[in-house]
Amino acid sequence: MARADYPHAARLRHPADFQRVLREGRVHPGGQILVRICPNDQGQARLGVAAPRKYGNAVRRNRFKRLVREAFRNLRADLGAVDVFVAPRRGLDEPSLEAIRRDLAAAPERAHAPGPRRRRRS
Repeated sequence: MARADYPHAARLRHPADFQRVLREGRVHPGGQILVRICPNDQGQARLGVAAPRKYGNAVRRNRFKRLVREAFRNLRADLGAVDVFVAPRRGLDEPSLEAIRRDLAAAPERAHAPGPRRRRRS
């Protein structure tokens, strides 16, 4: 079994990285989370998480981020070389670790799939 860790190199840290994923990434609307995913040249999966204030208080936002990081940590070896950006879906109750893990596991097939990308409205 591969190591299930979350090193510093597996994080999206720079604003340019986040912007590239938002601009070029494919959208995978899961049941609990919204995942944007795009291939990278880093050789490993990297994660960026956003939990806006509209989502709830600091306790709720931090719990969401902890659950996403734990799900990513468990799936990182299986994701391949992709950048993943995760945000909570609007209007949903407290997400579960299993639901987040399921949504993250389904997203990589969309990263390499041919077809049109969704464009953001201006």
